[in-house]
Amino acid sequence: MEKKPLLDFVYHVEKEDPNGRQSSNEGGWQSWDFTESVCDTNPLKEVKNKILLFAYECADAYGFQDYSLKITNLWININRKGDSNVVHSHPGAILSGAYYLSLPSCCHGPLSLLKPFDMIHIKESWGNSLNFNRAHENDYNDDEYDYYPKEDSCVIFPASLLHRVHKNSSDEDRISLSFNITAYSEHYYEIYPSPKSTTKSTPLSII
Repeated sequence: MEKKPLLDFVYHVEKEDPNGRQSSNEGGWQSWDFTESVCDTNPLKEVKNKILLFAYECADAYGFQDYSLKITNLWININRKGDSNVVHSHPGAILSGAYYLSLPSCCHGPLSLLKPFDMIHIKESWGNSLNFNRAHENDYNDDEYDYYPKEDSCVIFPASLLHRVHKNSSDEDRISLSFNITAYSEHYYEIYPSPKSTTKSTPLSII
């Protein structure tokens, strides 16, 4: 995949809408949403297709069967020096993630995935601070997992998982494409019968 046309498109979108939107971002610039159909009309099409292929692999590994996936929305993030994203989740989606288009050579800020608060509570509900090792010595013991992305990589996680992005300490731009994905069952017809088509026009009446 050629990155230059995509990078040119990213900066063109920012130039056309320099204010962007304010969501989880503290500083930086975030675009408004692109739908799948809109992605198909611009340089986002190829990366959108790559994301979907990876998402199907993840969903298969997650145990999904007889389903289809749809990217409900995709948006551009540009984090410059000092910019970050606060803790948030993505209600309304099944899977969320990010594709890393361009990253500084260092110090660009990891993605942190946070253990759900109820799991932390269950783990530590029986004792006090003397009973638990909070030294973050392994991934299973951690309440927070830091993912250090590489350029041209993609990460996907459950949309309900709380996460944040640490500050970019580099002078270079940290550019990612974030997205939400919804899953659709192929067995809906067994629960909801399709409506019967009719050629008759039913007149309206007031009772």
